[in-house]
Amino acid sequence: MVYRKCNKCGIEAHSNTECKDKKFIRSADSLHGYRQLCYNCTKTDNSTKKMRDWKTKHQVWKRYKCTTEEYKERMSTSACCEVCGKTEELCYDHDHATMKFRGVLCRGCNRSLGQLGDDLEGIMKVVRYLQ
Repeated sequence: MVYRKCNKCGIEAHSNTECKDKKFIRSADSLHGYRQLCYNCTKTDNSTKKMRDWKTKHQVWKRYKCTTEEYKERMSTSACCEVCGKTEELCYDHDHATMKFRGVLCRGCNRSLGQLGDDLEGIMKVVRYLQ
């Protein structure tokens, strides 16, 4: 008996365990707890790409109050962290009060700046401590 069958590629799963192994998408709304679409087909599905584009546009506006075009343009101003020079995990750094873009930082520098109060006073306290 076929438990789940991908509507796109036809891959079959005959048990709950096979659904996990063959990476069917979990869904509380489905009869057997899995959608009838495997992970690979979901990844290449055009409707998923449209949703991803919409989510990106929505998230960029929600977080940074700018369009995706402005976000991409600002992120392209630097290919590395403007503090330490790393090129991995680059983040959009902005002033949370004014939403003004400040620069491109790596994840570590961006988090450190936030933990120090996101202002010069917090950073100077650390400098004085280290001195």
